Amino acid sequence: MSIGAAGIFGIVTVVFGSLLGIIVDDVVIPAIRREPILGWFGEHTQSGRTAILIAGAAFVAIGLINAILIAIRRAVQGGAVAGVGARHRTVVADAIASLPLGWHRANPAGRMLSAMSSDSETATNPLHPLAFTVGSFTMMVAAGYRLAVMDKWLAITAMMVIPAVLAVNVVYERVISPLWDAGQSLRAEVSTIAHESFEGGTVVKALGAEQIESERFAVKVDGLRDADTRVGAVSSWFEPLMDSMVPLSSLAIMIVGAYRAAAGAVTVGDVVSAIYLLALLAVPIRGIGWVLGQMPSALVSFQRVSRISAAATEVDEPGHLTLSREGAGHLGFRGAHVGADDGNGNPVVIVRDVTLDLAPGTVTALVGATGAGKTTVALAAARLSRAIEGAVILDDSNIEVIESLGSHVALVPQTSFVFAGTVRDNVTLGDDYSDEAVWLALKRAAIADVVAGLHQHGNALEAELEERGMNLSGGQRQRVAIARALVRTPRVLVLDDATSAVDPGVEQEILAALRADGAGPTVLLIAYRLASIMLADRIIHVDDGRVVDAGSHAELLERDAGYKELVTAYEQDTKRRLDEHEGSAS
Repeated sequence: MSIGAAGIFGIVTVVFGSLLGIIVDDVVIPAIRREPILGWFGEHTQSGRTAILIAGAAFVAIGLINAILIAIRRAVQGGAVAGVGARHRTVVADAIASLPLGWHRANPAGRMLSAMSSDSETATNPLHPLAFTVGSFTMMVAAGYRLAVMDKWLAITAMMVIPAVLAVNVVYERVISPLWDAGQSLRAEVSTIAHESFEGGTVVKALGAEQIESERFAVKVDGLRDADTRVGAVSSWFEPLMDSMVPLSSLAIMIVGAYRAAAGAVTVGDVVSAIYLLALLAVPIRGIGWVLGQMPSALVSFQRVSRISAAATEVDEPGHLTLSREGAGHLGFRGAHVGADDGNGNPVVIVRDVTLDLAPGTVTALVGATGAGKTTVALAAARLSRAIEGAVILDDSNIEVIESLGSHVALVPQTSFVFAGTVRDNVTLGDDYSDEAVWLALKRAAIADVVAGLHQHGNALEAELEERGMNLSGGQRQRVAIARALVRTPRVLVLDDATSAVDPGVEQEILAALRADGAGPTVLLIAYRLASIMLADRIIHVDDGRVVDAGSHAELLERDAGYKELVTAYEQDTKRRLDEHEGSAS
């Protein structure tokens, strides 16, 4: 509708210009010379004043029509462009969410923030004047036709402005595009540093690194300033040059028109109409120039966003096999070589030939030195890392073909993130769970008493948690994350060192609660405390990306020297921590 209104506006405007020329020839000049009024006006009146009033009424009517068309164009176009912008951001967000962890690790948060904000906005900027541009094009075609009917030389003179505008824009685009790309890259780097500063604020303050961090930020900000200055310097000659096109063309028409009028090829009214039509084209040409000026930055931003969307389209979609939600899950690894994406779509193997069998309802502990590959195995169980060879199996089905795997397998990662919002929102993540289900999950995660104390009046589940859970301790944040997994009643629960900040006694309480009712999930536990490891039905020792041995604690102590050395170190570390705790208490 907005494009149609803009097109009609362009045609009506040209009609207005043609009417102006007719009035000059048939009314104004005869009135000045005291000659009879000509044409349609002369057929209805010979009074110059009456003719001018009629012409004025026609101008007012055309002006009202144009005003209505402009209002329609802007109202409809505004809503449409806002909708496109919203959909664009949603598409980018969906693409980022679908990309594997390897891509996220290889690409800083600032790049993603830039893609969802400035890049998405810049890519849609040319859509704002789209309807106006279509109307302008219609106006230019109609004006060109009208000028050609008047006189071909007037038409040629007026239309020479169009190739001139295009030529200037080609040069501008070639110069500005690399400058804009550099600026957008620096803008993403600034966002990354700002994000890191916010996330690592405690570390920066604790180590007195405020000045260093400020200087690091200032270097990138200065680089961004210089990049934007270079863009502004190039734009500073483009915009005035575009503005000068129409005045210069009007001057050319006046000169050519004077010669053509003197030769009797055109009338004075034709020249006035031609100048007026070209003057009318000043705004469309300026608008087209603005759109052309926005195109280089829009194309650069669109390419940056498209690279993310293209990476998302290369991600294999999981299948649509539906499994029963009843009972604990039977998880297995069958000769799985598991790795991660290096950020460029290339798989990197981290653990090799993993063969495991986690019987339903059992607790399996995964132990190994730092960097052995334990987290990679945990991520593979939740399909956050993919088996490059072999397979990860749930209930005799490859997890790659299972629909909604998250409803069967819940992963609690090493780092527990708490959102700014209520306790309920943090546990349910917006899903529909009853208060009873949420409280049960909080109780099993040994955090119910803490939550109950957060709110003195009303429902404690509505108590607000600060951003990143700053009003909770590290152990409490981990327990909220465990409750978040438990409320979903997963059939397989993967705890990736998810209790490292929890007191040993509380950790034992949580692990015992998982088996208290006899119908708990299958648990894959990565732990560093001997007491927690010994709660497991089976222990898997991983070293250098391979499964070294599997069995009970006693069996591994007897035959696996590496495991014995590892748990001895764990035991000594636990004893040291207890001694430090007792010393501080006394």
